[in-house]
Amino acid sequence: MSWLTQITELSHSQPIAFTIACLISFAITPVIRERASKMKFEDRGEDRPYPGIPRLGGIAILVAIITTIAFYLVFYGRYTPTGIKHLELEGMITGALIIFFIGLLDDIKPIAAPVKLLGQVAAALLAWAMNVRIEFLANPIHYIDHARTAAIPLDDLTSLIITVVFMVAITNAINLIDGVDGLAVGVTIIACSASWAINLSPILNQPAGAILAATLAGACLGFLRYNFNPARIFLGDNGAYLLGFLLACISCIGLTKKVTVVTLSPIIVLIFAIPILDIVLAVIRRASRNRPIMKPDLEHLHHQLEDQGFSHKQINYVFYGITFIAGLIGTSLLGLDIAAEYLIICGSILTIWLVFSLVLNRKKQRSENPAIIKPRVNRKRTRNQNPRPAHNPQ
Repeated sequence: MSWLTQITELSHSQPIAFTIACLISFAITPVIRERASKMKFEDRGEDRPYPGIPRLGGIAILVAIITTIAFYLVFYGRYTPTGIKHLELEGMITGALIIFFIGLLDDIKPIAAPVKLLGQVAAALLAWAMNVRIEFLANPIHYIDHARTAAIPLDDLTSLIITVVFMVAITNAINLIDGVDGLAVGVTIIACSASWAINLSPILNQPAGAILAATLAGACLGFLRYNFNPARIFLGDNGAYLLGFLLACISCIGLTKKVTVVTLSPIIVLIFAIPILDIVLAVIRRASRNRPIMKPDLEHLHHQLEDQGFSHKQINYVFYGITFIAGLIGTSLLGLDIAAEYLIICGSILTIWLVFSLVLNRKKQRSENPAIIKPRVNRKRTRNQNPRPAHNPQ
């Protein structure tokens, strides 16, 4: 069987999904940017680091994903091979659309945090009802005494609560780190690369999850070409919520089997190390200062690095590196062959990115928007000063 024949088989077609999503996102992002500018959907105000930049990037990613799914339905007759029901796919897409429109409404006219939270919970409830759910929890004692029960089955109510909390947490965690050009998108690409490799492992054997991860990674990479510092378009809440929700759904696909949940649980924590750490620190920080948990501030991990003098690109490289190493450790837990698969995927994506940055991005960046390349403003403030919202605060 030739490599071309093999790659066109549905169960091995992840590179096709990645390529289609990447090309579509790459092609339509400038169009969306131009239309958003004409319609005045832009960051504005003195508190914005780069006012006047469109923040509807989630549209490009959503269109790329939906178009890729449509291509699969036409070419293969279905989007995923055996291993994921179409009801689950419909649940993911429907929930993602709800999440997207909540963020879009918030980008057009800010809405109250409790309202956004209720919308996120509703999207997660719908996804759970359509079988995107966590059905087992890893027993921590398993790692000490393998004779004990390895996984704990969940009843419907417990599964509902844990799934909704997980989805809402990851959705907001990705949004929290979207305060630096290209940070949330780049971290998502690396997390998807790890999920892509893990879903292809013999232990999990979920080609459906791999295709989903490849599709999301491709859509993000095409968009990152315009979102990396200096950004010409922002994700906005619509895009950040969309990425977080889809990442959470992809993870839930692997948490439905007793044999895999024990292995995957620590790996998922590693993949989401940066977002999880940031959201935990934010909750602790705000609670210890008697501030509302959902009130935004400018003390997230990336803000602290910025206050120390790191540029946006340097912050990206630090977080990309940490996420990559965490993903490498996680995939290594499944075996060196899975880690090698992860390295191949990351290496291929890096090669494409180098073409973007060294061949396409540099010249285009200078000619397109030279005005947005501004010196960094010192954002250090005393603890008693009221924080000002960043361009995408949470």
